[in-house]
Amino acid sequence: MSREGAATAGLDDIHIVPLDRIEVPKTDDLRPTADLIRDALSQRPEIAQSKVNLDSQQIMLKGTRNSLLPSLGAFAEFTNNGLSGPVNPTYNGCCGPTDPYFVGGTGTFLSQLFQRNFPNYSAGISLNIPLRNRIAQADYVMDQLQTRQTELQLQRATNQVRTDVKVAVIGLQQARARYETAVATRQLAEQSLEAEQNKFRFGVSDVSLVIQAQKDLSTDQSAEIQAMANYTHAKVAFDQAIGQTLEVNHIRMEEAVSGHVARASVLPSSVPQN
Repeated sequence: MSREGAATAGLDDIHIVPLDRIEVPKTDDLRPTADLIRDALSQRPEIAQSKVNLDSQQIMLKGTRNSLLPSLGAFAEFTNNGLSGPVNPTYNGCCGPTDPYFVGGTGTFLSQLFQRNFPNYSAGISLNIPLRNRIAQADYVMDQLQTRQTELQLQRATNQVRTDVKVAVIGLQQARARYETAVATRQLAEQSLEAEQNKFRFGVSDVSLVIQAQKDLSTDQSAEIQAMANYTHAKVAFDQAIGQTLEVNHIRMEEAVSGHVARASVLPSSVPQN
C-alpha cells in the first residue's frame, strides 16, 4: 500500500470500507459427499497439474521405448540424366564417326532430361536391430520409475482431495452447529435480561443482577460474532477444498487477463458514499 509504511502521514486519514458483511445462510444445502468429491477432483488445480505431468511422462516413456525396437527404413530414388556435350577435339575418328545424338549443347542436354532418355532407378530397405543397447535400456527403466512416481503423486493428490473435502464438510457442519448454539445462547441471554429488567421494574431484583445479565448478554453477543466469523472461515475452507473459490466470489480469469471487470463493486446501503 505504501513504500514508507507507517511513516506515510496520509495513511492516518484512510479508512477501510468493507463492501460486504458476514452473512450465515439459513441452510447449507450440502450435496452428498461423493458428488462433492467428484466436483473437487474435476476442479482442483493440483489434480489437473498431476494429470498433465502423468501424460507428459507417458509420452516420454513411449519415446524411450521406441529406441529399443528395431527400425526399418525404405527408400526409392528416380533421376534423369543428360549425356550430350561437345566433341572432344583430341578424338581422331579411330572408332568411327561420333553419334550425333550425344553431340550438342545445353538445349540437347535439357531435351534429354525432360524426355527421360537416360533414367536411373534405385530402391532399397535398411533394417536396424539394436543389440544390448544398455543406454536405451537404462533410460527406459528410469522413465518407468518416474512414471510410477508420477502415478503415485496423482494418487496421493487424489487421496488428499478426498480427505480435504470430508474434513471441510465436517468443519462446516460443526461451525454451523456452534453458530446456531451461539444464537440460541444469545437469545436466551436477551430473554434473561428482559426478565431481570422486569423484576427490577417491579422491585423484586437489584441493579447488580441486571448488570450481570447485561454482561452475560454482551459476552454471548461476542461469542455469536466469533461463531459467525468461524463459520465464514469454514465456508472459505470448504470452497477451497471443492475448488470453487473463484466461482463463488464471481472472479473470472478472463477479466483478470484483460484487466477489465464487467461487474462494478456495490457499497452497502448503510455505508455513506463520498
